Amino acid sequence: MEAIPGYVIDRKLSSGGTSGVYRALDLESGHHIALKILFPKWAKDPRALELMEREAWLLKSLSHPNVVRGLASGHWRGLHWLAMEWIAGPTALERVHRGGPLSTAAVLELGRQLGEAVRHLGRRGIVHGDIKPANVLLAPGGVAKLCDFGFARVRRAGVADEEAVFGTVAYAAPEQMEGEPGVDSRADLYGLGATLFHMVTGKMPPLPDKWGGLPVMAGVAREVKWIVQHLMAPSLKDRYGSAELLLGDLGHLRDLREGRARPRPVPSRVRDEFHWEFN
Repeated sequence: MEAIPGYVIDRKLSSGGTSGVYRALDLESGHHIALKILFPKWAKDPRALELMEREAWLLKSLSHPNVVRGLASGHWRGLHWLAMEWIAGPTALERVHRGGPLSTAAVLELGRQLGEAVRHLGRRGIVHGDIKPANVLLAPGGVAKLCDFGFARVRRAGVADEEAVFGTVAYAAPEQMEGEPGVDSRADLYGLGATLFHMVTGKMPPLPDKWGGLPVMAGVAREVKWIVQHLMAPSLKDRYGSAELLLGDLGHLRDLREGRARPRPVPSRVRDEFHWEFN
């Protein structure tokens, strides 16, 4: 591949339908970065260019410890590129494939970090739209970072900037798959739940069904099961209504596990019901 001024590519990290991601040395900083490059055959496709430019704008405008940082973007001799921080760690998908399901404590901590990322995005009107293990990077020190904003949507005045089917089927909320208008952060909460399901069971999550039941999770700690099932509720009225509610429950679970709090009732889904059974 032709060199992009200021960067020296040393190896490919991943490849998708329209672009590849490479590790490269940033000659100015002396640090390694991840360089996403749109394949030349897509360089004249208006839609592919729009998505690439949107992702670059979003990542450069966001600043959160659980979201990959965008550093720079541009184009050179027909190559459109995006420079991002390089994470020297596996994806969550690679982690579960190599090491098996996560422990209860580890999956709850992953849920907390990704919940923080979803809250940050939601406050800015952003729907990631494709939260899944392959789009979560695990940095040294146990920090999870959400990446790949190629499907991201920006909501303005309560309406998403476009309405269409988007996301990855096994991790996408039913309303995404049906192309419903006004998809919001609750779809990202569904994707978060499906990701946690995969990480704690080692299995792909069941396909979303707007009229179906909650996923079966035999052998999984009941606190994890409770959280995941309320993230993956097919109906919006039964799903967590916000990342704040999720983070509140996860924080209380952490306190319980560390002996800093007593069991208390917590909201069932987003309604005024209480049926907490943690003993």
